[in-house]
Amino acid sequence: MPTLTVSLQEEKNPPVSLPASVPPTGLSSVKTKGKRVSKSSTNVSNQDEQKPQPKKRGRRRLLEDEEQRKARRKAQCKLNQRRYRARQRGLISTLSLETEGLNGHLRDLQDYRDFLRGYFLLDAQPLTTWDDPRPVLVAKHFIRAFRSGFALHSTESSALQESFVRLVCAPDMITQGATTDGIEALLLQLKRYTSYHGTFEVLPSNVTVVHAPTQEMGTQMTDDKLTWVLEARGAVSMRISRDTLIMVYPHVLRHHDRIAQRIVGQTIEPEFTATFHFDANAKVTKLDQHIDFVGAFFRILENAEDVATLLEGALISPFSELGLDPKGSTESALTRGSKQLSLKFILL
Repeated sequence: MPTLTVSLQEEKNPPVSLPASVPPTGLSSVKTKGKRVSKSSTNVSNQDEQKPQPKKRGRRRLLEDEEQRKARRKAQCKLNQRRYRARQRGLISTLSLETEGLNGHLRDLQDYRDFLRGYFLLDAQPLTTWDDPRPVLVAKHFIRAFRSGFALHSTESSALQESFVRLVCAPDMITQGATTDGIEALLLQLKRYTSYHGTFEVLPSNVTVVHAPTQEMGTQMTDDKLTWVLEARGAVSMRISRDTLIMVYPHVLRHHDRIAQRIVGQTIEPEFTATFHFDANAKVTKLDQHIDFVGAFFRILENAEDVATLLEGALISPFSELGLDPKGSTESALTRGSKQLSLKFILL
């Protein structure tokens, strides 16, 4: 029987044609961006290559810079040490002055305490008018309390001086040319003598009793007759400054420059006499002071005519009061105030 042979042939699929490949946009953009970055980087690298390279410091240059820094630090340290020592010296000087002032004020307090003890007779027996030691005590303490003038530099010391004056002086005291407000007039003159001169110092002086009540005078005498009169004599050292010429001798500055040049900066030591009058209660009722300016200036100028010219227009009263017109009782315009004067002179 015949056999049928079937041959199966494998069918081949026709070739499939694919569309033309399109380059992806993302990759292209990335590639293009990459290309742009690479261009910029190349430009930067080219610029870096064009910049001059910094010179490398050698060892010698580094050593020189280090030495300069050390020298600057050393100079700064010296300057800081110098400033520190200057501050320390200033502090030590200030503390020394304050300590000296406190020591002086302490001595004044001790002197005033001793005076009060004697004045109020805390350590003495009851006394009579004939043997009262208080007038002599007052006169001596007055000279000692104002040996350097009025204490304008210290409110404590000036308050101590003022309290002493108000304690020992009668309310109606007459002093020099002032018949009223004698205490205020006395304090004013003490301030002016101190502030109008460069330096003021009372040289050692002696106190003598001119008149004292005695028991032989009788017990029927009134209190007006039971008075003590004491006299203190000595000298005062005063340095003539330009402020002195302005306040006391203004005519010399205007018209007599030669005399002004000869006396400015000089120290005069005129003799003074202070007469104390006490009542029966040991209160000062009258105080007269006289200072010999003529003799003091004659020793410097050695010419009587120049001395007369100097003192003729001086603002000194016949009672040796400064800042007063010798031809009248009113104060001069200079002492009342002037634009050229400092505040302390206007207040005084």
